[in-house]
Amino acid sequence: MHIFFATNNLGGGGTNVSRFLLHLDKIKTKHIGILLNYYYLSLQSTPSFDTSVLKNILEYSDIKDFLKFVKANFIEKKRQPENVKTELDDFIKHYILDSGTGNILRDLINENNINKDSLNSIVELYLQFSEKLNFNLVVALDFALKYTHKKGEGESKVYQELSKGFVNNEKLNFEILKTTIECVKENKHKQDIIAPLHGYSFKSFDNYIDDILKLEQKENYQFHGFGLGGIADTKKLLNELWTVPEGFNQKLKSLWIVSQLTKNTAAKINNRKLHVLGAGNISLIPLITHFGATSSDCHSAWRRANDGDQEGLTESKMLVPLVNSKLQFIDKQNPWEYLKLSKIKNLNCDCPICQEYNIKEIKKLFSSGDNENFYFAKILIFIHALYQYDYVISFCEQNKNYLKEFSNYPNGEWNSLYKTVIENIK
Repeated sequence: MHIFFATNNLGGGGTNVSRFLLHLDKIKTKHIGILLNYYYLSLQSTPSFDTSVLKNILEYSDIKDFLKFVKANFIEKKRQPENVKTELDDFIKHYILDSGTGNILRDLINENNINKDSLNSIVELYLQFSEKLNFNLVVALDFALKYTHKKGEGESKVYQELSKGFVNNEKLNFEILKTTIECVKENKHKQDIIAPLHGYSFKSFDNYIDDILKLEQKENYQFHGFGLGGIADTKKLLNELWTVPEGFNQKLKSLWIVSQLTKNTAAKINNRKLHVLGAGNISLIPLITHFGATSSDCHSAWRRANDGDQEGLTESKMLVPLVNSKLQFIDKQNPWEYLKLSKIKNLNCDCPICQEYNIKEIKKLFSSGDNENFYFAKILIFIHALYQYDYVISFCEQNKNYLKEFSNYPNGEWNSLYKTVIENIK
């Protein structure tokens, strides 16, 4: 079963960032989890938000219980429209903790304070935090450079720079992973930890995971699984280094790279968990599920829902569904595209959100001039997208030949995209 994790930066943003948690009871699905960020939850960011509730977080022994406390607090503060009712209990069963501690490590590097003691302290505090709150999955700490380049640089120069940066980065990350293993053994931590993977090409990813597998053997320890990192924005990935087939547009490039990398990695890890970090776009779910990913996350649906402002200068965008609640294809133009609200008259969507709030009502919430209505409208759009994720994952579970079904969908663009990607997977 594939789980899609909706990302939430409680503690790192105001307005509807925290308000979203008030409406978890509206997500009545089994395939949706929540990804939270340690950097924000532990109030290490500047500025920090919702400090009045987050200062109490370690008084709880389960993240679900803490979020119930948060919801009760927000209800008391009236952080929702007056006519909207919220249940404290919800259906979410899967929670993953990502570290978000790149800023902490960068500070240590800038202060020339990366040493065994400082790493041990950061890692142990993180492990204690995640274990205390009983997260289902924990992404191990790591330090990820952005493998970008300046326009006009030749491939050989770029390759040399990326290689050098990656090797230095790899040394630090291996020291962090080794420290993680040592802390787990010494303090008998029991949580399920996934090790993040990075690279600047298929080959560098292969080498990186091979080295982690050797580290596991040497330390007599196995991570619960692995996470594919650094591939959320494939525009920044060099076609030459990734051997992108000639003629691929950006959509094809993204679908192909993430799918091929998922397949390559799954073949090496013997049925362990494989999480796609940041790149779980809705159109990729059938492909990465087929090639071995057990979970993913992506921030796109949240960003598109939050594109709009109250002045109407910009518009929020809503995901056009392809699959309905009966797991049937919807005959729609622009499936899996995010359209501006002004361009939408009827999505023909039967998800619980669209059944309770039609598009006219959502637009009315946006234009009401009331802050709580405005925030609530964005949250509804986001949860609508989460239901589409759930329906797509359910479709994959219930149809043995689901990849063929998606490839034969009558929409010409997606039909061509899926067939081309599958034909080019090695």
